[in-house]
Amino acid sequence: MASDFGCGRPRRAGAAAMTVAGAPVMRHRTAIVRHSLSQPMSLLVQHGVLAPGVAVFDYGCGQGDDLRALAAAGIEASGWDPHFAPDIARQEADVVNLGFVLNVIEDARERREALRDAWQLARGVLAVSTMIAGQVSTEGLRPYRDGFLTSRGTFQKYFGHAELGELVADVTGTQPVAAAPGIFFACRRADDLEEFLLRRRMGRRSSTAAYRAPRERRAASARPLLADRIAPALNELAELAQMRGRMPVAEEVPLAVMALLSQHHVALPRALDLMASLHLDPATMEQAATAMREDLLVHFALARLNQRQGADRLGGAIVRDIRTHFGSQKELLAESGAYLMGLADVAAVDAAIAQAAAGGIGALDPRGRLFVDARRREDLPGVLRVYLGCAAYLAGEPGDNSLVRIDSQRKIVAYIPLDDPKSAAPFATSIIKIDLKRQAAVSQPTRRRLIAKSRISGRATRGQLHAEAALRKEIGVGGDVLIVRL
Repeated sequence: MASDFGCGRPRRAGAAAMTVAGAPVMRHRTAIVRHSLSQPMSLLVQHGVLAPGVAVFDYGCGQGDDLRALAAAGIEASGWDPHFAPDIARQEADVVNLGFVLNVIEDARERREALRDAWQLARGVLAVSTMIAGQVSTEGLRPYRDGFLTSRGTFQKYFGHAELGELVADVTGTQPVAAAPGIFFACRRADDLEEFLLRRRMGRRSSTAAYRAPRERRAASARPLLADRIAPALNELAELAQMRGRMPVAEEVPLAVMALLSQHHVALPRALDLMASLHLDPATMEQAATAMREDLLVHFALARLNQRQGADRLGGAIVRDIRTHFGSQKELLAESGAYLMGLADVAAVDAAIAQAAAGGIGALDPRGRLFVDARRREDLPGVLRVYLGCAAYLAGEPGDNSLVRIDSQRKIVAYIPLDDPKSAAPFATSIIKIDLKRQAAVSQPTRRRLIAKSRISGRATRGQLHAEAALRKEIGVGGDVLIVRL
């Protein structure tokens, strides 16, 4: 029988993959309506893998909400789905997304076929995501094969994070990188992988220009007409310069920017001079250069630590970064060795933890473990960024609404997603523990409550402090406890 996600002809819309005890497995019922990008698509955009000029194909696009959002932002996006878009041709693209597809296929052989077919369409990057074990309760679900049947007639397999990585590696023949728990990116070219890893370690300095409202027009200046006419190009050039801590060269500038400059007969050197006078000052560029220098140190320290193949085959942009900020790759490699030595030195890690806590970047619990808001991890000292980089290599990045816990004594990093992050005392129902000694990542169900949100976030309102004090009294714990297990 042909299947909804097999390599043969797609079934007609609405057909089920197979029957279980006479009842059809309704895969299409797992598709949900979204009003924002799905997590894998969002990560592709945040890290610069998806941008205007890059074509993406969504293999199993559901109702197409991701495609509409991406197209509105200027990205060439198309997709196929066996139920909602069966007549769309499956086609090659720079980026292919196989988002939460494998987990709804009840046949293991067919999963591999779907993964293989999606990989064959990817000219550059394949994003693969699934539900992972420990994040959702399976109580009340009926076991079937290696997963569960739901009351809605759907199938769900909850993958182990490492299990998914091994499957992607086996089918694609690459070394995929974890983008988040349950999400892996497989890259055909080594320089694409290096560029992605470096951009990820730049944190929030990645460009999001295509997803922002247009900036207000500037007041009249010495060159109002030209500055206003090419304002989008100047904004983009400024973001590129601040991201890399140096002026961009022509081959790094998006084609749309070069086209706008050409339309107004403006050479790139002139545009860069105008951009610098309007957007940049020496202090800003010095800060950007310092940040990029540390990004490169962290990036190459992690490449050496993980003995990643292809790290020596660098793209042109990274080579120019190295020459600008270090003079040579030899000098960069020598300095990155210091980061690795610091990682092995527990005293150095503890000193960095104490420095972070003293600087208001997170808080220490009674066992000396550092709790940090995931959105502030790029503010940590370099040695801790390497520490978290090792965890991200194994389990991907934590979500923004998560806590990150660093245990230097046991060499364990934990991601703790918060179910209700806006609450004064959020709950957590799952935890991902990454053991750096055993090189293993495990997701587990839990029941915890954060009772020191103000200390970890560094933002303490009177209402927040009152709520925390009342909760501590109710539970009966001291002021140094940050989170309690229920």
